[in-house]
Amino acid sequence: MATGTEVKPNRRGVKSRELVLDAAERVMAQDGFEAATLARVVQEAGIPISSVYHYFGSKDGILLAVMERGAKRFFADLADGDQRLGRPAQHLTAMALATINTLERHPDFLRLLIVFAAQPPRAGDGEVQAVVSRVRDMALTRLRKQIALAFGDNPGDPTTDTLARFALAAIDGAFIAHQTDPQATLENVLNPFAASLTAIRKTLRDTRRPRE
Repeated sequence: MATGTEVKPNRRGVKSRELVLDAAERVMAQDGFEAATLARVVQEAGIPISSVYHYFGSKDGILLAVMERGAKRFFADLADGDQRLGRPAQHLTAMALATINTLERHPDFLRLLIVFAAQPPRAGDGEVQAVVSRVRDMALTRLRKQIALAFGDNPGDPTTDTLARFALAAIDGAFIAHQTDPQATLENVLNPFAASLTAIRKTLRDTRRPRE
């Protein structure tokens, strides 16, 4: 993916660059990457196309910048404390609510992330997919940490890893459900989050406990 022409903008350029990224994120989330055109992005952003080429070099460059910025913003907003908040269920519920708030602030980025995770874009040489993989890995790492913190377990324990992967799948599913049915709010869909993880942990630990 050709991004070598991307340049560091001045203060005025920073604003123009952000307008382009905001517009590109909206257009790509609505229409998909392949259908999104530079003409549409330029129209949405109100920025000359010459500025787009100046800062990003190409449509591929814009996509990579959108994903990099989205990942940075997403994890900056996502709480990642080091103290357990009450009992395990209380901590997991607080974690779910913090995740819901973050998902609601970044819906366009999340749409792109899930679409590209399921169907990588043909454009470029894998750089966007590398961003997607990095975001998913960071999400799993944070989930392992918070789930281990809730139960007083080891983040590297196989049970913790299974719970983290289940939690990520549940969050993905809740986001997709909300996007397809606005009445299915994230809070309602993820309401059983804490109880589900607690029950699954018990089942996994009982299954993996050595038999006498």
